[in-house]
Formats: sequence, C-alpha cells, structure tokens
Amino acid sequence: MRLVGRSQLSLLVVFAVVWLPSLAVGTSQYDGSYVGTIACDQIPGYTRGPLKVAFLLSIAGGQVEYERWHGRPTPAGLPFTERGTGMVSSTGEVSLTSETGGVAYQATYRGQIDGKLLRLSGIQVWQLPDKVNHQRPCTIAVSRSE
Repeated sequence: MRLVGRSQLSLLVVFAVVWLPSLAVGTSQYDGSYVGTIACDQIPGYTRGPLKVAFLLSIAGGQVEYERWHGRPTPAGLPFTERGTGMVSSTGEVSLTSETGGVAYQATYRGQIDGKLLRLSGIQVWQLPDKVNHQRPCTIAVSRSE
C-alpha cells in the first residue's frame, strides 16, 4: 500500500478547496423556481388532442426537480402527476428524467438556460397495447419566477 506524500496531499487539498466551491458557484446562479408549460403531440387513438399543461421546475445546487399534471384525472378521479429529477451544468445545460412510478411511459428532456428562460425538448416513450414504444415528442418552456 502506497501512502500519499505530504506534497501530494497538499496539492489534493488545494485542488479540493479551489475546485469544489467553484463547481457550486457555477450552478447556483440558476437556483430558483421556474414556471411554464409543457406541450406534447397527440397520441392517436389514446388522447383527445395535443397536451398543453402547467410545468413546474426547481433548481437548487445543480439538482433539478420537476412536476406536471396530466390534462385529465385518472379513472379513479385523482389527478396524475409526472415527476422527475435531473442536473444543471455550470453552463446551464439541463437534463431531466421522469420518475413516473408504474405509469406506461418514461420521459427524457434536455435544454439550455438562457437568462431567466429555460427551453427543453424531449421524448416520452409510451408502452401502449398496440403502439409499443410509441415516441411522443414534447417541448417545455419555463421562466424563472423569482
């Protein structure tokens, strides 16, 4: 087993002290709540038309969480919510993945923050009885509300 020398340890400490805070500062400029809409294409034979509903997103320390409500309640009368998480880079690139828990689709969205505006695009991949792996394109536009 090789031990780290004093000069190597000093270099490692300097690196951690300089680099780690700059990483946090690089993403903290995007922290806040964002509000807007998600618009998705119709799924022929399954939806009445295209989807356009509210979309809420929050960023804190490089971590992103989002949620949106489906246009119609579930058969039990409860509104279904799509939730997901993701990351924002120091350059404002955002990537999201849904955590829909047992629902018949998975979603991924990607985009770029520009000032107070974030635009994303992505795909929902649906597992439907007659349309296995049906890809539904979506776009999201949200703006920082703080």
